[in-house]
Amino acid sequence: MRNLFFFVLVCISIGVFSCRNNKKEDKAVKIAQDSIPLDTISKPDTLEKEVKKEDTETLEQVLEKIAKAYIDQDSKTINNYIHPKLGIYIIYRPGALDSYVHQNNFSFAKPVPEYHSYEKLSYKGPLKAGKLPVFDCGTMKWDKLGFFYDKKSRPNELSQTAKFMNEILDAKITGNELKRLRNIEIRSYRAIMTSNESEEPFVFHVTKEGEKWYITVIDRAYAGCDA
Repeated sequence: MRNLFFFVLVCISIGVFSCRNNKKEDKAVKIAQDSIPLDTISKPDTLEKEVKKEDTETLEQVLEKIAKAYIDQDSKTINNYIHPKLGIYIIYRPGALDSYVHQNNFSFAKPVPEYHSYEKLSYKGPLKAGKLPVFDCGTMKWDKLGFFYDKKSRPNELSQTAKFMNEILDAKITGNELKRLRNIEIRSYRAIMTSNESEEPFVFHVTKEGEKWYITVIDRAYAGCDA
């Protein structure tokens, strides 16, 4: 009987000791957790957003890369910035009026129009935000030289060209297509890289689709001068 009582007493003592140790460990863990600043703990969705932010190129980065790819006549890089559903529009002037073609890809070996090759240009950066250069049809010169883009205005050259093609050339561009072009333009910016008299400019539009920027227009009828 005495041995049984002693055994029960030992078991109770072990249980009490174990319980105290567990409480001490839990308290130590809580203190350690409380000592970590909450703003240093990254949540899964925060990490995902940070990765996406790093992977997304800025408007300025895309403008620079497209311009340099055009200068290097790097069709592959330019095609990487063509959205598969939007494609790319090449505006040109076959006569007195502007026209355009819509393509799924771009090639320096197949210029539009075919008799006007894509010239190899020299870079005129750095890129600057501000009012776009204006071409003077009297002097046949730009009012300023360099690489510019305007974030305060949206281009309308594409939809205007489509409108004129319908009115003058009876192109039969549908109302839905005109709406599509205007929808592209309200998400676009125009950039112009002017150079000296021996080189043609590079005029293009980029459009935001989702979280990325894509080239959607190359304007080779930039001057707007009557023939």
